[in-house]
Amino acid sequence: MPDIPGPHISEQPVTLRNWHRHIAWFNTTFIIIIPLFGCIAAVSTPLRRPTAIWAVLYYIWTALGITAGYHRLWSHRTYEAGLPLRIFLACAGGGAVQGSIRWWSAKHRAHHRWTDTEKDPYNIRRGLLYSHVLWMILKQDPKHCGRPDNSDLNEDPVVIWQHRNYIRFVLGFGLILPMVMAGLGWGDWKGGLVYAGILRMFLFQQATFCVNSLAHWLGDQASSHPFDDRNSPRDHIFTALVTLGEGYHNFHHEFPSDYRNGIEWWQYDPTKWAIWTWSKFRLASNLKRFRTNEIEMGRVQQMQKRLDQRVATLKCSIPPN
Repeated sequence: MPDIPGPHISEQPVTLRNWHRHIAWFNTTFIIIIPLFGCIAAVSTPLRRPTAIWAVLYYIWTALGITAGYHRLWSHRTYEAGLPLRIFLACAGGGAVQGSIRWWSAKHRAHHRWTDTEKDPYNIRRGLLYSHVLWMILKQDPKHCGRPDNSDLNEDPVVIWQHRNYIRFVLGFGLILPMVMAGLGWGDWKGGLVYAGILRMFLFQQATFCVNSLAHWLGDQASSHPFDDRNSPRDHIFTALVTLGEGYHNFHHEFPSDYRNGIEWWQYDPTKWAIWTWSKFRLASNLKRFRTNEIEMGRVQQMQKRLDQRVATLKCSIPPN
């Protein structure tokens, strides 16, 4: 008789004997264990000025790999990129250490298609901590996660190349490159590894995770839902500041194929400006934008909905026309 498979580990209670089986150790290593060692090492590692500047510059580079690459290019196809730019973004995204393009984009597409449901990989209704990090460090039953169409990702040679060599990308661009640049540049090998490598990686990981958690939780219900309040995505300047412009999340969920997140000139969205700049050098093309009329229609409809709700709470002797 063939063995009947038991319930997935995620459906079993955590005990002293099986707790280690609940942990996704690969993710946990790069999200918790290595950053913990980095924090300990920082205590005895002076932060030199050139290392600090290099860490900030490398933070921005690897951040664009996620925001302009993983997110707006591969997850949503908001613009087209030539081979040189796609290779650059694949390397930068690998240095951010958040999974391969193929894995990250598939999860993000599922999040958009099944927002706030059980098929949402980082469903905010399961708690802020879960949507921020627990969904990655605890094993999840694959049958509960939505599976969108990812055929275009499987046909992109840059995506497949990065996916098959992901460990090399993590070690090379996440840890070795920042260390070597600081070491060869001004002799700060340890500082390059600790600050430009590990702590830079850790800080941007937490910033990106805020889009999954805080961007679905932080902000007043009325002011942070300018386009739609049926689901949890919200706009908030804090999230935009730490993620190079990914904080206008209510707009993004309503108009995901727009290459912009911040549609107003004054909204902080460096990723939008980077994509626009690349298009001027013919590195990017076909930048997609929703028509202003459609965006304004969504805003007005939401304003009307709030007005109707407000009117419904008033006791009027004469019904409004």
